Amino acid sequence: MMNKLLTLLITIMCSTLNFIVEGAIKSPVINPDNSVTFTLYAPNADEVILKGTFIPSKEYLKTDVGTLSKGGKIKMKKTGDNWTYTTDILPSEFYTYYFEVDENKVKDPNNPNKVRDIADTLNYFIIGNGIADDYVEHSVAYGTVKKVWYPSTLNGMKKRRMTIYLPKSYSSNTQKRFPVLYLLHGSGGDEDAWEGCGRAIQILDNLIAESRCKPMIVVMPNGNAGLAAAPGSDPKNPNQKPSAMNTNSMLGQIESVFMDEIVDYVDENYRTINDKAHRAIAGLSLGGLHTLFISMNNPTKFDYVGLFSAQTTNALNDKRIGSMQKLGEAWNELKSNLPFIGGGSVDRKISSLTSEDLSIYNDVDNKLKAQFSTAPKLYYIAVGRDDFVKKLNDDLRLRLDAKGYKYHYNETDGGHTWENWRKYLVDFLPRLF
Repeated sequence: MMNKLLTLLITIMCSTLNFIVEGAIKSPVINPDNSVTFTLYAPNADEVILKGTFIPSKEYLKTDVGTLSKGGKIKMKKTGDNWTYTTDILPSEFYTYYFEVDENKVKDPNNPNKVRDIADTLNYFIIGNGIADDYVEHSVAYGTVKKVWYPSTLNGMKKRRMTIYLPKSYSSNTQKRFPVLYLLHGSGGDEDAWEGCGRAIQILDNLIAESRCKPMIVVMPNGNAGLAAAPGSDPKNPNQKPSAMNTNSMLGQIESVFMDEIVDYVDENYRTINDKAHRAIAGLSLGGLHTLFISMNNPTKFDYVGLFSAQTTNALNDKRIGSMQKLGEAWNELKSNLPFIGGGSVDRKISSLTSEDLSIYNDVDNKLKAQFSTAPKLYYIAVGRDDFVKKLNDDLRLRLDAKGYKYHYNETDGGHTWENWRKYLVDFLPRLF
C-alpha cells in the first residue's frame, strides 16, 4: 500500500514540476530581428520535430494539374530538458505550427493562440510591420460577428449555419442599408474558416477603419454539403469529423440552393441593398468553384466576382456530367418499373450523384455569354505561380480571352495557401462597391 502511495505522490510531484517548468518557458519568442525561437520542455523525448508554415518545404505532391506542397519541417535541438529551434528572419505574416514529439502531434503548451484548419488545431504567431498588420486587432471600431442558423432543404437538413459579419456602422446607423459580400471557404473548411485562418474579421475591421474599403455585410456560409455546421457546432451531430476531401460538395448541391436559401435569407433578415450593383461573391479553392458557377448561373445577381486559387472544374468533367445524367434518367425509369428498388442506400447514392443539380455545370459558354452580356464591374482571378490549380485558372483565362471577356488578374508568388488567400482578400475588398 505504501509503495502505491509513494508512486502516486512521485507522479503528482513530477506533473506539478512539469507544469511549473512549462509555465516559465516563453514560446514562441519573436526576436528583435524577426527571427523566432521555439522552446518545448520534453525531457524524455527522443526526437522533436517542428512543423510550420514558415519552414521551407522540401516535399511536394505531384498531381495532374500541378504541384502541391506538403509543408515544411525541421528537427529541434535538445539542450538539457528543453528542445529549441530559432528560425531565419521571417517576413511579416500570420504563421501556424505544431510539434511532433516521437511522432506524436503536440501543440505548444506555452502559446495560448490557437486556430483550427480543417481537422487540425494549430498554434499561431504574427510578425508585424507589413502585410500582417491587417491581420491583428487594433484599437478601431469592431464589427459584430454572428453565428446564424437558417432554414435549409439540403440533404434533408432542416437548418444549416453561417457566419455573418456586420460592420460597426450597422448598429450605430440603424437606417442605413449595406452592400453584401458572400465569402466562401475551400474544401474541408466551413463557416468558421475565413474567421479563423483567414483573419477576415480583423481584415474587415482594419480596412473599414482606415477607409480602405466600404463598410459591408460579409456572409461566410458553410459550403460543405454533407455537414450542417462546423465540427462541434451542430447539436444533432456533435462528433462529426471534418475532412479535406469534399467531393460531395462538387456536385452542384450548394450552388443550386445558394440564392433561395442563403441570399434570400440574408436579404430578408438584414438591411442589405438588394441589387446586383451591391452584391459580391468570392471564394477560395472549392469556394472558387462555387463562386464561378453561382455567379455564372445567376448573371443578374453579382456585380463583383472573386476567384482565389479557384478550383474551376467540379468532381466530374463535362463528358462525365452527361453520362451521369443519362445514368440518372435510366435509374429513375427502372425505379418507375420496379418501385421496390427505391428508397435504399443504393438509390440514395445514385440519386445524389445523378441529380438535376449537375445541370449547374452544363452549357458553360452560353452561361458566360449571358453573364458578360452585362459584364460584372469586377471579375477578379488570383492564383499563385506554384499553385496546383494554376493550370486550371490559366485554362479559364484562355476561355475568357477567346471571347474578349474582361477580368482583373493577380498572379502572386506561392501556392495553395492561406498566406495567399488572406492577401487576395486584402487586395479584393477595396475594389468593391
